[in-house]
Amino acid sequence: MARKAIVDRETVLQLLREGKTSQVIASQYGVSRQAIDLYRKQFVNSGLLPKTRAAKPVMAAEPRPGIQYTYRHTPEPVPEPKPTPYSTTPTPALSTLSLDQMVDLIIQAFSALRRVPELEAEIAKTRRNYDALLQQVEQLQIREQKRKEQEARWIHAQSPGIITDKQ
Repeated sequence: MARKAIVDRETVLQLLREGKTSQVIASQYGVSRQAIDLYRKQFVNSGLLPKTRAAKPVMAAEPRPGIQYTYRHTPEPVPEPKPTPYSTTPTPALSTLSLDQMVDLIIQAFSALRRVPELEAEIAKTRRNYDALLQQVEQLQIREQKRKEQEARWIHAQSPGIITDKQ
């Protein structure tokens, strides 16, 4: 199983908003560029990040003196953020939501409800594991108590000279 790096989503979002490339952010966290690109895609889909590409310098074949090189970048209008489970913005009142936003919320609610049986099964499995471990602890405590009782009987059965080093 591959290790899973810990990446702070809020920091990644802030760095992406500042215009940092996925490669720079990935090297900072020690993850792949593709991992950061997945976060970028989630942020774009949730409306937290505009759907623009990073600006790239446009350069002539050979640099010529006296020519100023610029970046070609036309920003797209920023869409209104959609409320998602990952959004840090509070969900507006239902009266201010558009029909599309309400449908998205309903779809998210049903998606969450579909996971309920899976989560209940996971909870039941965890409870069984806990009960089994609790039973093992109780058995170990009983064994320890028996061992202590045997040790006490052995000490009492020995002659007093062995216990006190007097013979």
